[in-house]
Amino acid sequence: MSTNSELYLIGLATLFFLVIVFLYVRKISSSGKLKVKIETVSNLEESSQPKKENQQTFDFEVKENKQELAILNLISVDKSFYEIEQVFGFLMNYGGKINDGYFSFFDEDGSEKFRVINAISPGIFDEDTKTFAIVFVADLNTVTDAPSILKEMIEFSLQFTDKFYATLCDEERTPITKQMISHMESRAQDIARLKQLEERSVS
Repeated sequence: MSTNSELYLIGLATLFFLVIVFLYVRKISSSGKLKVKIETVSNLEESSQPKKENQQTFDFEVKENKQELAILNLISVDKSFYEIEQVFGFLMNYGGKINDGYFSFFDEDGSEKFRVINAISPGIFDEDTKTFAIVFVADLNTVTDAPSILKEMIEFSLQFTDKFYATLCDEERTPITKQMISHMESRAQDIARLKQLEERSVS
């Protein structure tokens, strides 16, 4: 009988102790002393990998119209660096003029048709440049004849791929297909039609 009483008393004492602990913890948490510290954790993938250059916008002269960029990436087949002196010679022989670290190509009126930039940060060319990827880019909204200039840029980029064993890719650096090229040509034609309509409405 006494053993049962002792067990009963031990059980009550334990229950009483747990109630006291519960009330104490509740008091602390409600008073704001017990808080969980939440910190922002940076994305390890972003910090461990080099930042990819944004190819959606380039420093073209933009007036009222937004940019409509046609972008072609030319990436070395085996990711080896281009012979930069040969690249410079090739671009200059075609009529490219170096300007602020990139090559510009102009029409007979002196308007820029397209430009060639280094696809690897910081995006410019100099005599010490080491790169396996360059970009051909044109703003179809600002050129005089979007379809013909796009065609010229594509043909020139294909000459480059043959000369330097490069792969012609789209703006996402995916190997380009005939369907992608057809889509770009259709877009250039649509832009040219809209520009003609605007010119007629003004006149």
